[in-house]
Amino acid sequence: PHPGNILVSPGGGKNGFSLVLLDHGNCKTLDEGFRRDFCRLWEALILLDSKKIQELGKQFGVGKYAKFFPVIFTGRTSESKSRLGKGMSVQERQILKQELKLLKLEDVTTFMGSLPPDFLTVLRTDGLIRSITLKLGAPQRVRLLAYAKSAVYGLCYNPVSEPDFVDKSIISRSLMLMSYLRLRLVLELVELFQGMKKVKHTIYTLYGRIIKGITKNVKVSSVTGIVL
Repeated sequence: PHPGNILVSPGGGKNGFSLVLLDHGNCKTLDEGFRRDFCRLWEALILLDSKKIQELGKQFGVGKYAKFFPVIFTGRTSESKSRLGKGMSVQERQILKQELKLLKLEDVTTFMGSLPPDFLTVLRTDGLIRSITLKLGAPQRVRLLAYAKSAVYGLCYNPVSEPDFVDKSIISRSLMLMSYLRLRLVLELVELFQGMKKVKHTIYTLYGRIIKGITKNVKVSSVTGIVL
């Protein structure tokens, strides 16, 4: 609170007045390219697809520091064998601690300075949501799966060419739901075969093909102009 967002309203309260706190918050329209890349990042974070995380890290301009994205957003490393929402094991914490010791102030400055403005805005919002859910006692896995669902839906939705079409069509919503259910299935398989890298790679490849097929179907529906 500061003098610019506190008002005194007559009436109410024991003293004949009440305090009113105005807090509108920050509003910003995200760049469409960034929005879609951020959705892809969350898919990769949920599945711990380190290759995809590194690729997106280059697009965001952070390069090698992208390996810290899983720690920042999900509380585990890209090599973690823990289930989503369970954090890191003692051994994983020790390894991460050693890696962080090698970082210099210059590395932190470079990382933060390389992030796009939109990324910093979303990062701040994520911190607020994380704090609120923690105080409400919500399991971390619930929050992360909610992000995953929004990411999958966000990749199926194209506000530029189809502002109302996809959002309102029953079939398109069904495709979005199918995408999320497939993500959940892949997540369970990845966690089941956590220590088998070849199997995980195969699962990632199949999931990528499935998502491309679903996205293509949504775009085709939009081009035909058929009201679904």
